[in-house]
Amino acid sequence: KKVVKDFTNFIINVSFMTCQVSNYSYLSSRQLISQFSRVPSSSLSTLITLLCLFLITSVPSTHYYYRRHSVSALSIIMSPHDRMNNNILHATTSKTMQIEKEDKPLLKVGVIADIQYAPIPDGHSYNGKPRYYRHSLVAARHAANHFKRENVDLVVNLGDIIDGKCQTIDEHWTREYSSLEELQKVDDLNLNLKRYQEGDPGHCAVDDVVEALSVYEGRILHTYGNHELYNLSREDIAEKLKIPFVREDCGDLVGYYAHDSPCKSVKFVILDSYDIAIMQRCPNKSIKRKKAVQILQENNPNFPHLENSPQGLVGIQKRFVAFNGGLDEPQLAWLRNTLNQARQERQKVIVLSHQPILPDTSNSVCLMWNYDQVLDILREYKDTVAASLSGHAHTCGYVRDSESGIHFRVFSAALESKDPVKTYGFLHVFDNRLEINGEGDCISDVYMLDHLHYSNKDGSNC
Repeated sequence: KKVVKDFTNFIINVSFMTCQVSNYSYLSSRQLISQFSRVPSSSLSTLITLLCLFLITSVPSTHYYYRRHSVSALSIIMSPHDRMNNNILHATTSKTMQIEKEDKPLLKVGVIADIQYAPIPDGHSYNGKPRYYRHSLVAARHAANHFKRENVDLVVNLGDIIDGKCQTIDEHWTREYSSLEELQKVDDLNLNLKRYQEGDPGHCAVDDVVEALSVYEGRILHTYGNHELYNLSREDIAEKLKIPFVREDCGDLVGYYAHDSPCKSVKFVILDSYDIAIMQRCPNKSIKRKKAVQILQENNPNFPHLENSPQGLVGIQKRFVAFNGGLDEPQLAWLRNTLNQARQERQKVIVLSHQPILPDTSNSVCLMWNYDQVLDILREYKDTVAASLSGHAHTCGYVRDSESGIHFRVFSAALESKDPVKTYGFLHVFDNRLEINGEGDCISDVYMLDHLHYSNKDGSNC
């Protein structure tokens, strides 16, 4: 029995060491000694230990699911006694997540993605996944309150704060209720729904979400997505979300910008992934719309009659649908210049965009059209770019780029969490890592920044 127990402990510890090395590329000598001190001291086990150490230290970066489900598996194989007393679970998980917990983050950030609020009954996505349109507003207000209590330095909204179905709310209302008065009686959000009929429902919905998020009184960095464009012009988005759109020489508005955080050593770069796009671009005058039409004509045979359908497309070609977009040359040049300036100022950069940039972080149908051009620039500044954070795909995804070491993370949608679950997260930026503490369906994780060529050990830039 003792041999079996010792060997089980050995396997558990090696499993967690594998997780640590493969996902963090980080394992201190103190942690090594602590782990191996638990291994039985026979010559055979020592040999196995050394062999496992050799193997796991050569494991490349892997998907975050491995670590998450290893923790779940551990809780299953442990005996009830060990779980009750945390004899194994606490020891192993604390070592896995123990990375100088005594230090304080340089920056605390609240993160929320794909709220997609609409004052309509619950529904489903095109592939049948449940969506909770009204509860998402409750989740947004709850998140804002939590951000305020935690005194975060700023908040990041990764886009799609309202849903395109705001434009057809009459259809959804009449399907469920015989009259507006009947709906008003069961209005659990205490909204004045009559104003949705009298005014523009998209504008009203944005105002409701902005009001919910305003509980947090600090700076909110907004990206915008396809669902804002289903409801609002870029001029209206600029006004309501305070995105600093500028008009390029071609005459089209674009909404990309940079923000130096309160900790001056961290810069946020916010991309406009609907720079080249069909939506809300003038069919006759917009050069960017003409580029978008050309891209879709060349890559999607379903266009224009089924412009949002990826039917017949394979792999990453599925991204060429009309609810996506891309970056034009001026924005690409701006991105390169902004990253070069950040490198000179020895800043860590976190890139924000509605659409994901790296394949395998999400369904291919959600990728930016010219993700490859953006990725090439980010890789060029791999010593400066810490991570890229996105929404749009609605499901958590993570890949560490093997070529650059940059972390690419997609956040779960607040829209698709059923009451009472409320999905959002906290990003803590440390000198040597990023920590994501998830709420609801947002998965927690730790991303080491060992690919950056410099660090401010004393936090002198804060």
